[in-house]
Amino acid sequence: MLRQGWVSVAVWMAVGLLLEGLLGYKAPSYLNDPQRRELFRLAHSHGTLLGVVLIVAALTAQRFGAAPKLAQASLRIGAVMMPVGFLLAGVWHPEGDPGLAIWLVPPGALLVIFGAVAMVLSIKKTFRQD
Repeated sequence: MLRQGWVSVAVWMAVGLLLEGLLGYKAPSYLNDPQRRELFRLAHSHGTLLGVVLIVAALTAQRFGAAPKLAQASLRIGAVMMPVGFLLAGVWHPEGDPGLAIWLVPPGALLVIFGAVAMVLSIKKTFRQD
């Protein structure tokens, strides 16, 4: 989780830098499509934030004992599905609607929420044992 978290932060921060470049160079395909701009910004912000969540989850697992494998897998998969869903939905979309890849976002969000709750419950069990 720790490695994936740092890679995620690096990749999605680079995407943010690319988006700034598209704004700076006034790329028409980016500037003239507000929905694309919004979805790309959502991909960048969610990807970066979820990378930080993975780092915190990995450090929490080290501090309080091993996190459940299901929680780790849920966090890792959800942290990929959400931003990739936003990104792909912005790349190909019909007029006025996000692309079909937006359907990756809700299950990704549920996986992240499930992973976070499972982490909390595993930490709670650790405190009860002490």
